[in-house]
Amino acid sequence: MTAQDTLPQSRLAVPEGIDERAFFTLSDGTPTLVGHADLEAAVPNEEKPDLQELERYWVNKPFAFVVLYRHTAQQENRYYIVEPSLSDTERALVDFFTDKLKLSIDYDTVATDASPADRGEVVRDETIRLMHRYNLLSGDPPGNSGGLGGRAKGWLISLLRRRAAKQARGDDTVDPIPVERDPETGERGSLTDDQVETLVYYLVRNFIRYDRIDGLKHDVHIEDISCDGYNEPVFVYHSNYGQVLTNVTFGDDELDEFVIELAQRARKGISKRQPNVDATLEDGSRAQLTLGQEVSDRGTNFTIRQFREVPFTPVDLVAWETYSLSQMVYLWLAIESGKSMIVAGGTASGKTTTLNALSLFIPSDTKLVSIEDTRELLIPQRNWVPTTTREPFQADDGSAIDEFDLLEDALRKRPDYILMGEVRGEEGRTLFQAMNTGHTVCTTFHANDPREVIRRFTSEPISVASSMFSAVDIVATQTSTTVDGRRVRRAKSLVEIDEYDAGLDEFVVDRTYDWDSVADEIRPTTTDRTDLMEEVRRDNGWTAEEFRREWCRREALLAYLVREGIDTYAGVAATIQAYVHSPDLTMSLVSQDELAARIDELTTMRTIDIDVDDEVEELVPRPSPAPDLLAEVESLLEDRGPLLEEYEDGEIGVFRGDVTATDGSDDTRQSGDNTSGDSPGFGRPGTDKTADTRSTPGTGGVTSEGFPAGTSRGDPDRNGSTPGAEERDSVTRVPSPEPTTSSEDEDTEEGDRT
Repeated sequence: MTAQDTLPQSRLAVPEGIDERAFFTLSDGTPTLVGHADLEAAVPNEEKPDLQELERYWVNKPFAFVVLYRHTAQQENRYYIVEPSLSDTERALVDFFTDKLKLSIDYDTVATDASPADRGEVVRDETIRLMHRYNLLSGDPPGNSGGLGGRAKGWLISLLRRRAAKQARGDDTVDPIPVERDPETGERGSLTDDQVETLVYYLVRNFIRYDRIDGLKHDVHIEDISCDGYNEPVFVYHSNYGQVLTNVTFGDDELDEFVIELAQRARKGISKRQPNVDATLEDGSRAQLTLGQEVSDRGTNFTIRQFREVPFTPVDLVAWETYSLSQMVYLWLAIESGKSMIVAGGTASGKTTTLNALSLFIPSDTKLVSIEDTRELLIPQRNWVPTTTREPFQADDGSAIDEFDLLEDALRKRPDYILMGEVRGEEGRTLFQAMNTGHTVCTTFHANDPREVIRRFTSEPISVASSMFSAVDIVATQTSTTVDGRRVRRAKSLVEIDEYDAGLDEFVVDRTYDWDSVADEIRPTTTDRTDLMEEVRRDNGWTAEEFRREWCRREALLAYLVREGIDTYAGVAATIQAYVHSPDLTMSLVSQDELAARIDELTTMRTIDIDVDDEVEELVPRPSPAPDLLAEVESLLEDRGPLLEEYEDGEIGVFRGDVTATDGSDDTRQSGDNTSGDSPGFGRPGTDKTADTRSTPGTGGVTSEGFPAGTSRGDPDRNGSTPGAEERDSVTRVPSPEPTTSSEDEDTEEGDRT
């Protein structure tokens, strides 16, 4: 019995713009294994009249696709994962072969480090062999040719098959395979090719992959997968729709078995004695597992936080409008200049995504150490030491390695940058000691605003001394919110931690950018150059004109990447690192529209290591810029036209890894050299005085957009006076929190006194 035989009478409405024939057809013209009939079977008839299709896409073609609906009566979204429908006989065959495979697979022949694909092939081959053994396939079993030995083996297999068939006909209790026999011949009917593929799909899915949530695991739009208890629907956090209810459920025994299997795959033990387990799955996803009803009234539950094989980039953050172009330039200059930063926000606000994207701004000729409890960061710099925590082998045996241990070890590695996945406890004190001794630190933290960040860091249990907290340069605060019915993430604010006033026991906090939630716009709070940007200027030895030029070049480069759709991880990472080492060459490629064609050359730099599978990259749900953003980018590039024209005749020689060669010149420079010259080559922007000291046409127009073109707050203004701290725009004083209570802080708004 096939899915077509059980087709429900009620039909789902298909939007006019969807060509189902094309959707359910492979590139070679053959139909997919799953089709519209399976979609009809997956959706309850009583819900069909109220469902309005929002989106559909493949997650594991040709076996599984997703359809998102809006339930118009209940005003909520629904997520349906659709796989090939199974008849009663096919479902029984899946159970039958599951039991047989557990005994028939020769586990000694499978390498312990075999990939999921290799193990899937083992399951597939053994399933086909079993189907031949039980006369479910027409033709000879595979492997019966190949010389005298092959023919002898084939004859022996044939003999065993006839003997098994004879015995089965005589007594159907021997291996009672759930397939009806022909009443005349007594033979079992053969399976069709589609039935074979369907059975193999489900067996591989259940043995090697993730059972009934495997389709959800394949969906690159899903960030979290959670099941709250027995017979409860599985929920997913979709990047476009937020929390959505799915059509996947688990019964009591099914859920217990699934959670136990997940723990075993992660080499963890879970039982009634230890019902709560944190685990890292094979694909890098992080799972929290709970078994039974001892600690959860609704029974066994799990939450899986998906791991992205390919991270997002600064271009994605701009395209999502999480950050503005101006903010990205600000953060680029700050991070490249060694400023420490905390990305704060609530749950699912995108803190780790932002930290991963901003890591692309770290120069590749520096040393990095990352510290995480679960690997989530993926960094292109080759000189990178990734470290993760380890749980004890046995309870209280002293073998655990936590973030505090890893941080102490990291300081002995002499890193230029330390990236910590998240600060939770006493490791925060050591982290601030690292900042105060000259290390650049970037980390994430659970807090909703800068005031809360300060309060939590300087109070128990972290208890960082107030005088040490000023080592932080920037606090970026993010939030997950809804704009025009869409779930989005926004950078609520960027603030600079200027200083701690011991006399008044309060922090001076300088707000540089704020998000207007009503207009959904990110706006700079001042037209002046902030104290931090002034410090960046001095650190790099730039004049005010050189700083403005540097800002405009980077802004034009990021705008060009957005406009041209150069948004792949490899493309963005290589372009940023190429600019850091050779700004003239990179800007010449932009001016002459050669950047996209030369990306492959840029990725050959020896100090970066970008290994991204093209097929995986294509699956990444990168955002498309909105029309308003594209118009803003186009306008900015027009304003920077005179600046880009300076590079129209620039040399764009061959980019060979750590050496840049220019046409008609033998002058090449190694990565990291601080030499300067007329030909484009490697050299950090602060040392390329040939470019920086030229006239600066095309760099105007920034005064109304942000602070780069304004005067420094520490320099004399137009009237010759120097503004004091108490007169600064957007500067607030945040009182240092009392260690015994936080109620007073909670009753006041951010920016208590100005």
